[in-house]
Amino acid sequence: MADIGRIILYSIVIVIVIVTRLKWTKHGRRVTKPIIIAESIFFLALGSIIVFDSFYNIGISVLYLIAYLILFFAVEQTSYLYSNRLISFWKESKSGSIYVKGGTHIHIAYVIGTASRLIISVLFIGSLFTPSRRGIIYIDNSTTVLATIAFDLLLMISFGLLVGINRRILIRYNLIREGREKILEK
Repeated sequence: MADIGRIILYSIVIVIVIVTRLKWTKHGRRVTKPIIIAESIFFLALGSIIVFDSFYNIGISVLYLIAYLILFFAVEQTSYLYSNRLISFWKESKSGSIYVKGGTHIHIAYVIGTASRLIISVLFIGSLFTPSRRGIIYIDNSTTVLATIAFDLLLMISFGLLVGINRRILIRYNLIREGREKILEK
């Protein structure tokens, strides 16, 4: 019964993430420096917690942390460099608030990476943050380790993409606030 509760909880989280991410990319959202920084810290903390769970509960060798970090920083830098053309900004004429939209592909990759890691945790690995080493579907320990590594790498890609686009948004936001970049007013 507890497994059903975890499945429902994870399903709700996944649906909320999908809906909010896709809404933001299509209709835009107001951005401020504290919001972008807090969001990036949240994603880094979430990714760190999930990866820590892989090392602590699953038994992944700490040496994989090097590969995870290299992949994360490479994808983050690539996302930062290429996300500029994927996003657009505008300023609300009444309040002067700055809005951004776009980056749908990056947000979809984030949703896929996060959702797949959560789903794999429930089905095969065992729930995150508990010492349970069994998911709903039994697989042997070596397969669990391989699945965890594969989906952790996918998770690092998705978090790197998201942190990279947030870094780009923050830099452009600062340029707009300083008057060094002009944007459309609506």
